[in-house]
Amino acid sequence: MTWGRNYDTGQFRSDVVAGIVVLFITVPQVIAYAFLAGMPAESGLYAAMFSLVGYALFGSSKALAVGPTAIIGMMTLEAASVYAAPGSTEYTQTVVQLCVVTGLVLVGLRIINFGSVISFLSHAVVTGFITAAAILIISNQLPALIGLSSSADTSIVGVYSYLFVESGSANSHVLMISGAAIVLLVFCRSYLGGLLRLTGLSETVIDSLAKSAPMYAVILGVFAVRLMNLDETAGVPVVGDIPSTLPEVSIVLVSIETMGNLLPSAFLIAMVIFMESTSIGTAIASKSRDKIDANQELVGLGAANIGSSLVGGFPVAGSFARSVVNFSSGAVSPVASLVTALFVMVTILVFAPAFSALPKGVLSAIIVTSAWQLIDFQSVKKMFSFNITDAITFTCTFLAVLSFGVETGVLTGIGISFLLLIRSSSKPHIAVVGRVGDSEHFRNVERHDVKTSPKVLAVRVDESLYFVNTRHIEAFILNQLADSHEIEHVLLICTATNFIDISGLEMLEALSENLQETGATLHLAEVKGPVMDKLKNTSFYGNMTGQIFFTTNIAMRELADI
Repeated sequence: MTWGRNYDTGQFRSDVVAGIVVLFITVPQVIAYAFLAGMPAESGLYAAMFSLVGYALFGSSKALAVGPTAIIGMMTLEAASVYAAPGSTEYTQTVVQLCVVTGLVLVGLRIINFGSVISFLSHAVVTGFITAAAILIISNQLPALIGLSSSADTSIVGVYSYLFVESGSANSHVLMISGAAIVLLVFCRSYLGGLLRLTGLSETVIDSLAKSAPMYAVILGVFAVRLMNLDETAGVPVVGDIPSTLPEVSIVLVSIETMGNLLPSAFLIAMVIFMESTSIGTAIASKSRDKIDANQELVGLGAANIGSSLVGGFPVAGSFARSVVNFSSGAVSPVASLVTALFVMVTILVFAPAFSALPKGVLSAIIVTSAWQLIDFQSVKKMFSFNITDAITFTCTFLAVLSFGVETGVLTGIGISFLLLIRSSSKPHIAVVGRVGDSEHFRNVERHDVKTSPKVLAVRVDESLYFVNTRHIEAFILNQLADSHEIEHVLLICTATNFIDISGLEMLEALSENLQETGATLHLAEVKGPVMDKLKNTSFYGNMTGQIFFTTNIAMRELADI
């Protein structure tokens, strides 16, 4: 709440404008994402209203707009549908309980200062997960786009098998409505801004108008259904009645057994919420030279999810589209989110009946176009051209999410990224180095024209010394000695060694003893302070026959006079 110290009426006006502009994107999106999560339309509105308030009170970002999102909606559907059928009372109860547990997990992570949890999800894992999730989201919306009921099997194979069998039952009216909605949404995103610039409007107004396309699609869809009575004459599926009353606020109790069942899914959803929200919040904060507190974000996001659960909502996260519009529209504090929440409440009380004729095909169109924007083709292309390890991690995560679901897919990606990291560390880059001219710089003999001494083997290991790589390092040095009998000194340069575990220490002791038997001596150079502190408390330090040099330059002057 530090932003409130110097808050003035000018900032308040900016926040009011931003909050109202974001409303026009929020309402259609949250209804669509409620549909995606298998929840009634009003639950999206309720979740948006209370999560915005919860985050505004406790979050650290001034412009992050929290509420239902496509990725979290799909994860909610996948997690809760294991226990009950979407649309049933049991399903709604399970989703609300999942929301409670997710909020408690986020707050629990804050208690143990687990703000660095985001580091467990590498860029390759996140990109693979988001890309596959986007394809799953789009695929599962295809039946609704052509007027069919949702597929009972939400897997890729299940959905397309269902479409192949039932495609003959497609509703042409639904197809035209959803197709027109997609065209409108794509046109507004790609071309409307350019046309509006010809009018001389400001960039902020143009951006807000272009990104309010979901509301245009909703208004036109409702108008078409009401004008031609398409829900009755052509069987166009619509949202149906939305209560025009505020939700009842109630604390949802979760039994120990239920919490145990939902905890794995809630933990993964919490990780994705945190990753998605902090990434958006950090990107927006950097534009205004501001910053966010990762641990405080856990509290804000936890409060948002607990707030959503109080009114029968589902898990929520920061929305990229709504946050960008919030920031570009001039939001300077969380008051903008409170304004949006207030007008969502007004929408429920005054305009809810108008949404009863909203075609579900329009909602699917909004979901499909939003999900398509999640796929970052440039990032995928860069990954495959730059780093084979990231490419493998991306591919495995992508295929696992498509084949086994989001939870298993993400965990598979994390596991593979760790395995590849360990594999890479097990064979670190090791360079034999020599002096560059008469300078104090030492570089790889295979890359540079350097001076070396036949009696000194200067080796730089570009990794810490720990259990996964000690055998490889020891074998490399002993092989070098076997190839050259003139070597009298082995200088291990530790510029990249940030820590040494017990396996690394034992390797140094064994290497020192083996070198002594062959008439050579082990020396160390450029050992970092924390590592040196550890070594000073060992018998290796007291018994070693070699020296520990401050720099490689000093060592080579003394040992080889070069």
